Amino acid sequence: MRAFLLALTLALAPLASAQGEVVAQVGPEAITREAFELRYGLFVRSALAQLGLPDTEEARALLAAYRPAFLEALAREKALLQRARKEGLYPDPAAVEARVHALKEAFPEEEALEEALRQAGVPGLEAYRRLVAEVMALEALEARYRSRIAVSRAALKALWLLSPEYRHPTLYCARHLLVPTREEAEEARLRLARGEAFAEVARAVSQDPGSREEGGDLGCAPEGTYVPAFEEALVRLRPGEVSGPVRTEFGYHLILLERVVPPGRYPLEEVAPLLEKEVADRAWERLEEALVRAVPVRLYPERLEAEE
Repeated sequence: MRAFLLALTLALAPLASAQGEVVAQVGPEAITREAFELRYGLFVRSALAQLGLPDTEEARALLAAYRPAFLEALAREKALLQRARKEGLYPDPAAVEARVHALKEAFPEEEALEEALRQAGVPGLEAYRRLVAEVMALEALEARYRSRIAVSRAALKALWLLSPEYRHPTLYCARHLLVPTREEAEEARLRLARGEAFAEVARAVSQDPGSREEGGDLGCAPEGTYVPAFEEALVRLRPGEVSGPVRTEFGYHLILLERVVPPGRYPLEEVAPLLEKEVADRAWERLEEALVRAVPVRLYPERLEAEE
């Protein structure tokens, strides 16, 4: 459902105010069939573009099953906007105009902007201003409630212990250097035998742009990360050992296995930022649900027949 809400805030059109059949009642405000079709049509165009599909009747039919869910998301958004208005979080006109001005700057003249908006499905600048105000109000509402969320160390540790995504299999921490020919690989190997540090040789000769400046550092990764020939050589090494030349489709590698990390959990401090975001996101979702539940909502999905 949050994906729908995100699509709604990104869609370039406001909720229409046209009169017509009511498909949802959100507190004192109604959502009409016309309003729904406008927003749903823009959502469909955005979704098809993201999926790389052409905007055809056949492609639109693939999304038809989401119409009731989209109606629910639209009603949830309206409930949150009512809450934002109640808390005085709608932006002042000057703040809205600043964002509109930023859009105007991208066009040589206002007529070109108006035409671009119409092609996107937005009736005009006034409609765009209303959309900007709604997006800013939703942003302000979320920011206010997120600022009240305090993530405890105990919550972080509990999530760290219970979530399988913070566990890892055996990790191989390695460096490598890549050169075009076996002869160049043997020359690099000779430099290592003479006592040069692997990282320095990698910086000097490696052709891998992704790791050269880091001295060939590949970090720590599980089996299944690399191409087969590279990985077969890597897992046969002992910590501190350097492989002979290993040929892959990219050229010839020398591989240094620095250490092996047994299966376990990623260190709590290492993943703490991810954990904090996950805890905060879950807390905001619960708060958002409570805000929506506080507004009486009636949906009439049976009035959403096939798209016209």
